[in-house]
Amino acid sequence: MKIADVPKHAWGVITPIPTKIVPDWDALHQTLLEQGFVVIESDVMRTTSIGADECVLVKAFNSHLRTVKKVKLYTKRIDKSRWFCTL
Repeated sequence: MKIADVPKHAWGVITPIPTKIVPDWDALHQTLLEQGFVVIESDVMRTTSIGADECVLVKAFNSHLRTVKKVKLYTKRIDKSRWFCTL
């Protein structure tokens, strides 16, 4: 590619690099071990195929603990957007 191939309007434009924030499940697991429980608050919900509501973050934390740590997480919805989680 030659410098002449770069369009003139590209000289003033800077494209931001997309980034995403991911949860640190290991740190949350450590907090769970130290405190004996965690309470997760989230409005990120989805509806399952049978019509039930589930929290995406609680489901992801549960999946991480079951697949990576090989422990069973017990959860109980205690409010519209809060879940109690324990081992």
